[in-house]
Amino acid sequence: MKLHQLRALVAVARAGTIHEGARLLCVTQPAVTRALRDLEDEVGLTLIARSSSGVTLTTEGRLMLQRAELIVNEMQRTEHELARLRDARQGRVVIGMTPLAGFTVLPPAYQRFRAASPDVALEFVEFDPPQLVEQLKNGTLDFALASGRHARDFAGLRCVELATFPMWFAVSRRGALAHATSLAELSDAEWLHTGPSDEFRALLATQFERAGLPPPRRVTRCASQTLYYGLALNSDVVTSWTHLALRGEDALEQLKTLDLIEQPPARRLFLLSRRDAVLTASAERFVECIEDVLAKRRSRAAALSPA
Repeated sequence: MKLHQLRALVAVARAGTIHEGARLLCVTQPAVTRALRDLEDEVGLTLIARSSSGVTLTTEGRLMLQRAELIVNEMQRTEHELARLRDARQGRVVIGMTPLAGFTVLPPAYQRFRAASPDVALEFVEFDPPQLVEQLKNGTLDFALASGRHARDFAGLRCVELATFPMWFAVSRRGALAHATSLAELSDAEWLHTGPSDEFRALLATQFERAGLPPPRRVTRCASQTLYYGLALNSDVVTSWTHLALRGEDALEQLKTLDLIEQPPARRLFLLSRRDAVLTASAERFVECIEDVLAKRRSRAAALSPA
C-alpha cells in the first residue's frame, strides 16, 4: 500500500465522488481512479461500489478507511511538524518595532534567538505605532513590538501587554542644563521626544503649570532614534529614557536624570500581530525568546525589591 492510494481513498470517501475527491487532492480524476484500483488489486478486495450517483464504501472499504484516515492524518501531522522544524532553522522573520523595544528587550532576545537559530533570516524595521498597525494588517510583518499607553491604541490587532517601563527625564552631563536647580531654569530648554507631540506637550504643560510657570516654548519631535540619542549626548536638550537605557555604562557617564520634574508616564510594551495570523515556527521562537528575557527581568526585580 502506498500513501497516495490511501489519500485517494480518504478523499473520495469524504467527497462522495471520484471527481470531487480528485479536486480535493488537486490531481486528475484518472489518477484517483487508478490509485483506487491499484489499492483494491493489492489488498484483493473491493473497497468502493461505483454508481451513477457517486460511490459508496463496501464493508471492507469502511474498515480500510478507518486505518487509512489514521495513517493519512499522522502523515499530515508529521509533514507539518517537519515543515515547522525546517522553517525554524531556515525561515525568515520580519519584526516591526518602536524605539522602546530596540533598546530594552530586543537586543538580549536577539542573542538568545541567534544561539538557537543561526540560519534564520531576520529583518527589523522601525515605525511609529500607526505605521506598525498598517504594516501588520497588510501582512508585511510577522509581528511587532510597540510602546503605548493603552491596548486600545492598537484596535483591530491581537495585542498582548508584555511589560511596563518607568521613564525618566535626562540631560547631557556636559551641558548647562545639568547644573539646573529649579524647574524655571528649564523653561527655555529644548525638550526632545519621540512620541505623539500633543501628548508630550500636554504632559509638560501640566507639570509646569503646577509650578506656576508657562509651558516650554521649544518642544521638538524626533522620529529618528539614532539622531535622538546623538542629540541627547551632544546637545543641551532634555530627553526621556527608560532605566534600562540609562543603565548602560556609556549612558550613565554622559546622561544625568532630572529630579526637578516628575517622571513622565511609564511606557507599556505590547506584542502585536494580526488576529487571524498563525506565526511561523521561527516567529514563535523569537517571541519565546522575548518572553524569556522579560521573565528574567521580572525575577531580578523581585529579588532586588525589599521583602
